[in-house]
Amino acid sequence: MVLATAALASKDGIVKTVLDQVDPVQTLWLQFIGTFAVMALISMPKHGLAAILPTSPVKQFVRGALNVTAISAFFMALKYIPIADATAMLLFAPIVVTILSPFLLGEKIGPLRIIAAAFGFCGVLTILRPGFSDDLTGYYFGLTAGIFLGLFFIANRRLAGAQHYLLDITHNAMMGALALTPFMFLIWEPVPASLNVKMTLIVALAVIGQGFMISSFKFAPAAVISPYSYTMLIFSALIGYFVFDTLPDAVSWIGMTLIVGSGLYIAYREQRLMKNHK
Repeated sequence: MVLATAALASKDGIVKTVLDQVDPVQTLWLQFIGTFAVMALISMPKHGLAAILPTSPVKQFVRGALNVTAISAFFMALKYIPIADATAMLLFAPIVVTILSPFLLGEKIGPLRIIAAAFGFCGVLTILRPGFSDDLTGYYFGLTAGIFLGLFFIANRRLAGAQHYLLDITHNAMMGALALTPFMFLIWEPVPASLNVKMTLIVALAVIGQGFMISSFKFAPAAVISPYSYTMLIFSALIGYFVFDTLPDAVSWIGMTLIVGSGLYIAYREQRLMKNHK
């Protein structure tokens, strides 16, 4: 999981460097197309046509559309705010899952997890500082990304176990590309040849990151592995400092601490609940 977050944070850092020359939606479409091409080649020898013919295509498309919305909003956030701030807003997703799970998954959550979610939301408000900042555009995009990523996680739970995990990655990339394709007719512009290496790296790191992330769950339960996903914030902060010469301010660090602390506590509670059920 740590290797996954390092790869994905590096990918996001490269994405931030190309957004002034390539539209964020076009960048994401190219990422999904490249990921689908690679994953289809990996999946087809074992799964045949199932690699391109998903079961429950409507549900798969909805899941892909949620993921597209989340990452598109995240890429837009990267245009306006430091990568660490955008990543912190994205990491609000597990708290969104906790808040919405009683309504969308029928799961019960105790008062302690409700309190943890409240602290996480306070962390978001701390970073946003509504009324105290001149331009919150990037932060609102980041918050949108976190909310839709949480909805994407809920969709993953609803579809969990329906098919092999390699097919999940393949179909998610395929559906994401399909959801964005209509927009390409409106915004497409040739990618400068000087960016070919960067665009290739974006696809490669996306595939590697997803591969490591999926593989990590083969070795331990999700409640044990998930907290390590917060290391992405560390890598994002390092990339922001060494590549873009930016660091979150003290108030943003307080908000990030609340978000991460809330997420870690929720993961801890889920781990305890899993042990009790056993």
